[in-house]
Amino acid sequence: MRGGAGIAVLLLGCGVAHADAVVPLPNGHQHFTTATGVAVDFSRTGERAVVSPSLAHNGMGRTASMSATVFADVPGATGGQLVTGYLVGCQVDLSGGLSLGGDVYVQPSSISPEISPSINLVPGGVAQVKFDTKTIDPTAGKVGIQYLDRAVQVDGCGGYAQARAFSTLTVTNAKGSVETTLYGQPFSIG
Repeated sequence: MRGGAGIAVLLLGCGVAHADAVVPLPNGHQHFTTATGVAVDFSRTGERAVVSPSLAHNGMGRTASMSATVFADVPGATGGQLVTGYLVGCQVDLSGGLSLGGDVYVQPSSISPEISPSINLVPGGVAQVKFDTKTIDPTAGKVGIQYLDRAVQVDGCGGYAQARAFSTLTVTNAKGSVETTLYGQPFSIG
């Protein structure tokens, strides 16, 4: 009977609704000259996230919608690319779910099954979610990506979850290539 009481408490805890939370995030900026002689002005501006309860309303899902503008001014670059997205981490991976196993014990007076529920707990991890990749236009010496309300759904996550923007810029010219990553501020998604 102990298993039934535990499940009832879990189901009662999932009934609370939460409103969306808007998370304004700070701008990020890098300004430097590469070893190959290219001046780089690299930024992420207007970043914000809207964190929402899971659409499945199951307590192990999270939804966040992100917006920002990522831009690089790289005069003198003959090539390269910009990749942007988010690193999303989860404390405990519960995607393996709940499994029920058991044994049947035979005694002279009765047959009684014993069912033992188990939750498959796996240490959490970090996933990279790419939003977009753009190639540098060597004529303009610029590249940019803007995303508005791009949603990320995290399922099967127990415990704490957070996300952090990343934008990786690769700049090339006749002398070689340089790669840099501009990270955003980590924020909770529940």
